[in-house]
Amino acid sequence: MKSHITRDLKIQVKIIAIFISAILPYFSSQAQKPLNIKFRSRGLLDASISGYSNNETKSYFSLEDFRIGFKASYKKDEIKVDIGIDESKLKIKDFIYNRHFKKSILSIGNMYEPFSMDMLISTADLRFHQSATSVQAFTNSRRFGMTYHIFDNSYYFSTGIFSNNDINNLKNNTDGTFIITSRGIWRERYKPYESFLHLGGAFSLRSKLNNRKNPYCVTQESNGVTSLFDKPLLNTELTDTRYEFKAMAELLYTSEKFMLQSEYFIKLIRRNNGVPNYISHGGYIQGSILLIGRGFDYDSQYAIPEGPKGSKSMELAVRANYTNMNHRKADIYGGEETDFSIGINYYFNKYFGIKLNCSYVHSGRHCNDFYRKDLIISQARIQYIF
Repeated sequence: MKSHITRDLKIQVKIIAIFISAILPYFSSQAQKPLNIKFRSRGLLDASISGYSNNETKSYFSLEDFRIGFKASYKKDEIKVDIGIDESKLKIKDFIYNRHFKKSILSIGNMYEPFSMDMLISTADLRFHQSATSVQAFTNSRRFGMTYHIFDNSYYFSTGIFSNNDINNLKNNTDGTFIITSRGIWRERYKPYESFLHLGGAFSLRSKLNNRKNPYCVTQESNGVTSLFDKPLLNTELTDTRYEFKAMAELLYTSEKFMLQSEYFIKLIRRNNGVPNYISHGGYIQGSILLIGRGFDYDSQYAIPEGPKGSKSMELAVRANYTNMNHRKADIYGGEETDFSIGINYYFNKYFGIKLNCSYVHSGRHCNDFYRKDLIISQARIQYIF
């Protein structure tokens, strides 16, 4: 493990050093305003109790996410860098250069595609331990690319182009796949009722140049309500892929005490050589009630919800999710599931919080062989973010 960390860290430090060296002359040549640097850190410690897969109740513990980084800003320019532990290796998470304009932002680097608000939310602001099962199934991890964001009080739009790899494996990218993703939001704030409505959607196209002659492989999977088990709940792999198209619709409503959030996804994979196309779909709906506290934060520049406003807030959250990765006509069976979760979140302040939740997962047809029966799991998280 130590050799992996040392080797990866050397590569990542070299990438960051080259990038900073390239832009430093620009910063130093500008006028007097100083460069503002803020160091950041985040840790998520998870524990769970489950008797799944045998007759004994087991406890699981995991350092789910630990990272350190910094944000440097100078006038309209900003750099964000986070390095964290992933699968016992040090990896670059966010590595983004932002150029801010009056009502727009140009982002270049290692980041999420602008596709799902639940995936774009900071992990510390998620209502449950991780994004919904369907969100995991229909989104990707970070990719290296460029996104342009445009926003105003009543709308948000973004579009980006990405490679099918992140900054940690640029040298291993032999896929040659490119991704185009766009997201649009209409929003309105109703001051008399202290409420806010956000409606929108997104689409994404993934393909290769000369894809008729160069089919590629697509892997689709989801861990479900927990990542503490070794096996994904849903998974499938498709060959002879010509292109992949996915779309989603989203809704967000907040008031002084209540939040409602929902997304629905559909994916089409067009295949070569007369192989039947593949379609999968899924979605979730979740609600939150503030038992203590008032109001929810919202990032208008990126159109994503955040945690409750203020310190000493307590939130009751519920979520229902359905995901179907089975398609009989294509003879592809990635699994079908339904899950329900309920949780209590307590935020001491903007730095520290505790999350407790319990989930029931109904394992439907063709889930991973590890999930042969329904699952009940209780989870707890202690988190800090600076």
